[in-house]
Amino acid sequence: MKKVLLLGAGFSYDFGMPLTYELTNVFTNVFNEKNAKALVESVYQQNNNDCSRPINRGALNEAMQMVLDYEGSNYEELLASIENLSEIYSNKTQSDRDSYHCLFSALYSVIHLILFYYQVVSFSLMYPRNKQWFCKVKNLLNSKDTWVFTLNHDIYFECLALDFGIPVTYGDNQNITFPKSNIEMDEIIKLTFKERSKLFECSSFFNDKRGVNLVKLHGGLSELEYNDGEKICNQSLGVADSNELMTDFINIQEMGYYVDNYKVPSGKDRVITGHNGRLDIICQSMLTGGNKYSRTTNDKKGEEKLKLFSEQINSADEITVIGYGFGDKHINNRLSNAMVKNENLKIQIVDAIFKPIPESLEQFDYDERINRATCGAAHWMDYVESEKWNEEQMEHIKINTAIRKQVLDGVKRLLPISKV
Repeated sequence: MKKVLLLGAGFSYDFGMPLTYELTNVFTNVFNEKNAKALVESVYQQNNNDCSRPINRGALNEAMQMVLDYEGSNYEELLASIENLSEIYSNKTQSDRDSYHCLFSALYSVIHLILFYYQVVSFSLMYPRNKQWFCKVKNLLNSKDTWVFTLNHDIYFECLALDFGIPVTYGDNQNITFPKSNIEMDEIIKLTFKERSKLFECSSFFNDKRGVNLVKLHGGLSELEYNDGEKICNQSLGVADSNELMTDFINIQEMGYYVDNYKVPSGKDRVITGHNGRLDIICQSMLTGGNKYSRTTNDKKGEEKLKLFSEQINSADEITVIGYGFGDKHINNRLSNAMVKNENLKIQIVDAIFKPIPESLEQFDYDERINRATCGAAHWMDYVESEKWNEEQMEHIKINTAIRKQVLDGVKRLLPISKV
């Protein structure tokens, strides 16, 4: 039986990564009137050098005010509203549209930084005490190759694979290196990569051989795009364990370029140092906001990961969905399409909070094609092997609620939080 895994935020919950409403709260509380004005001015100064495409403070302030006024619980909804400003009002100029784009990039970087801090702090406080309860992750995998598609930006599945001896690959087939910075030329950052145009070719993935083919559908904190997005780069998985992986993860985040001993500021397009010691650009790959992917399901350039996802679920016997809230239409549509095309396909939904079957899957709720389990990721790994709940594990994991508060406090200490 061929099983495919789809992982959402709930998979990493017991390692300390934030749910959407938690991340939204941290993000919006970064800003007050004073530092919001400072951010607007910084964005204006950094992006107004090209007189042929000037931006303007009015549009920057308009978008920034939306952040200050936001009272919702979904940061992606907020970012989508900023993205859509130029579409809502027909009188917007090119300068306005460019201004919105520049501010979005700055806000994107704040979100990226918050998630980076969450990864580092939670790895220190929660991963060591909880990884033992995830040792049964092998129970979710096929005896040979398994495709794992994750919507998360963290590196916790990679950590588990390394620590429990599970071969794992991003499908990368080439290597590339960069100096950490132009003042640290001897400290080399090792990355692997694959050409975007060849991403859907499976020759570099495990095929009929034990191992996990890991695809980050929404990009990741450690995934980067180089050469105008033609090269999808990842941190090397050729390390001994999760500790070495985390060391590399931090070094990748610290890559940069210095002028007069000051690090050149970056947005989504990160300023780094090239092989020759000169300034270079590499882009963060994390997808967020309202335009992660297009609305239609036909194959398109730039959406090769979704093509891979469709191919694999169309030929699977079972998809195990863990901790995903079914909030992304581009995912839901492909799951629904696969259920139509593949009459033998079943979906196992695992979520710690009981929810109704998603509307996109209601029509398939017959002959046990849709099954649900109300539990966390670690609980399910144990249960599928023994069909019994591990009470010791459950008691231990309950304590995570208090430790998650410590993770949040640690992240806040690293950020200029103004209202909390």
